[in-house]
Amino acid sequence: MADRQVDLAGMPEDFIKENGYEFLLDDEYIVPEGVLLKTSEIDDLIEVQDKVVRLFRRELSEMIQQNNFGFLNLPDKMIELIKYTFEKDHIHLLGRFDFAGGLEGIPLKLLEYNADTPTMLPESSVIQEAFLKYYKEPYQFNSLHRNLEVAFNRLGITNSADHRSILMTSFGHKEDIANAELVMNIAANEGFEAMYADLPDIEFARDEGVFLELENGESAQFDFLYKLIPWEFICFEEPELLDILHNLITQDLVYVMNPAYTIVFQSKVFLDHISNKYDLPFLLKSAKSPEVFHGEKYVEKTSFGRMGENIKIFDEANNIIEETEGDFGHFEKVYQEFAQLYKDEYGEYYQMSMFNVDDKSSSISFRRAEKLIIDDDCQFIPHFEIQ
Repeated sequence: MADRQVDLAGMPEDFIKENGYEFLLDDEYIVPEGVLLKTSEIDDLIEVQDKVVRLFRRELSEMIQQNNFGFLNLPDKMIELIKYTFEKDHIHLLGRFDFAGGLEGIPLKLLEYNADTPTMLPESSVIQEAFLKYYKEPYQFNSLHRNLEVAFNRLGITNSADHRSILMTSFGHKEDIANAELVMNIAANEGFEAMYADLPDIEFARDEGVFLELENGESAQFDFLYKLIPWEFICFEEPELLDILHNLITQDLVYVMNPAYTIVFQSKVFLDHISNKYDLPFLLKSAKSPEVFHGEKYVEKTSFGRMGENIKIFDEANNIIEETEGDFGHFEKVYQEFAQLYKDEYGEYYQMSMFNVDDKSSSISFRRAEKLIIDDDCQFIPHFEIQ
């Protein structure tokens, strides 16, 4: 298969608009094209994702046993929350691995784990599924919506003593609200009283719980909180909120998703730690200094970063060949071996992602761009499995 890009018979534009996702049609973010995957490539991706999940969890368990958190540079109360939520087995509801390669024999390499606040949910679940009727082979690896239903059902059963009330929150950007509301609707269908509110509208009462003032003037308490607020933001920008959440979570007054321990998986310093401890084919060479990449292409990233911001790619002569600006430049730098992305015949690069729900492989999605750094200036491309 010389090329994996295919033109589709159309796209579910009406479905997208009817469900309130019309903003995803801006700037041709979603287009009537697809990318083809072999069953063997899907199987390889699932196998790698499962191995990484087990590896990360095993390593965090060892870190807790040895109290080895110094290299992460996190506040003490955050470390206490990491230990508490991991040992209490709080559910890791949703995550997204980003990979390079995986197509046409290009080695599959882990780029990062969006373990804390993964987005791209509408396009990767319901919108991607709506594309099925526009290609002759209507098969995808996409059980994201169904697996979230199962996860919320299990969450309600295993925490039966709590009231099934959940509050979703974000900074209020339309994309974040759309992602949070998709999860909210699934929770509601599984028997939760579910609501959404922007972060500033929520009351975090130190010794009581999480509350929201309703339109009728009454105050509602929520036993569960699903946040699209990064843990590192809470750690370093809102220490008072961290202090309150520490109190609420450790007193079992609120159950937060994703749990505090996901900040470890999110950290590229943790990924650097893993990469230097284990010699595995899907892990990239990593270091705290660029000197180890003398004569090699490499990438500079920040320990915490999102949306492809604050990334630099260097060539073999140490010249910057591509870079992005952003809001995360103050975080510690990590250096990674350059990983090859699949490139189609039109010169566009593809980055593969795998969503997981409760640690289970749940949906494959692709982003595409004309440059090596996949940031907000990219396109979402649905995938189709070739039987």
